[in-house]
Amino acid sequence: MPRILLVFLLIVSACSPGQEAPPTTEPFASTSAPATTVAPPATITATTATAPATTTAPTTTTVPATTTTLEAFTWAPLPLIETGFGSLGWWDGTEWVAPLTVEDLPVSGGEDYQIAVLNLEGTIKGGPPTLVCEPLDIPGVELEEIEPLGAWPGPAGVAISAPWELKPHLVEEFTDDGTYAALAADLLASRGMAVATPKIKQLLRFDLEGDGVNEVLVVAEDVPVNLYADGDDYSIVFMRKVVQGEVQTAVLGESLVPEPGTEVLVSFSVGAIADLNGDGKMEIVVNGAYYEGMSWDLWEYVNDDLGPVLQLQTGCGA
Repeated sequence: MPRILLVFLLIVSACSPGQEAPPTTEPFASTSAPATTVAPPATITATTATAPATTTAPTTTTVPATTTTLEAFTWAPLPLIETGFGSLGWWDGTEWVAPLTVEDLPVSGGEDYQIAVLNLEGTIKGGPPTLVCEPLDIPGVELEEIEPLGAWPGPAGVAISAPWELKPHLVEEFTDDGTYAALAADLLASRGMAVATPKIKQLLRFDLEGDGVNEVLVVAEDVPVNLYADGDDYSIVFMRKVVQGEVQTAVLGESLVPEPGTEVLVSFSVGAIADLNGDGKMEIVVNGAYYEGMSWDLWEYVNDDLGPVLQLQTGCGA
């Protein structure tokens, strides 16, 4: 039987001391990640949450709570990040590295991987390096279980073979009081789409750097279930962060289709907020789902001048 050990985290819905300052309109100089298309996995596994900000109610699974000691597991020499459909890459101590071949992967098989997913913790086992995601043949590891990571169209997190705490700071969902819908409306209007009251798909408050000042991630979306554009469709994910006393906005993914047939429609979601290089600061994993596939993008907040920077990307599908 595949071995999987899961511990659900209940999100504390109370507001953290560090709050977002009054909004300004100055954006970071960042660009949205290109969407990579991939074949949809078969099963969605949702997790428990408090005050979910999504428009669909999560399902729940019951798993006995278990206390684990991370030192008892077998970890890769470098923190390999897996999506379940290919390797995202790893941090080599100096920079982020994306694999080009199976031989590049810093694992031999039998390593343990921590789950980096919103509202879920646990470990799963990984096999030896191989080619996954036919017919693209992406270097990766076949995990014994991929359902806990989530599935198409997302959110979908990652698994990392690393022993440190993945969520050292606050990460919680909360409910919009209309503030972030209004901000999303302004952002969409600046891109030529008039949406009076955008639908908020995800709303997350988190302390990215552990400095006591919270950042906010917003996913606003209205798309068809099958992701075939029918006009007036939008999906946009943006981060709000206090920089030198002002709140700035950075867009981490956007797909706007004002008329049917004009372009490919992508549905964005936040799959994980976690420390993926062991520096005590957290990175953001953003998914982009297309009707034939899915991508995983790793964003790192580098500094106040650059803002969030896309460091790694992979995807699986046609």
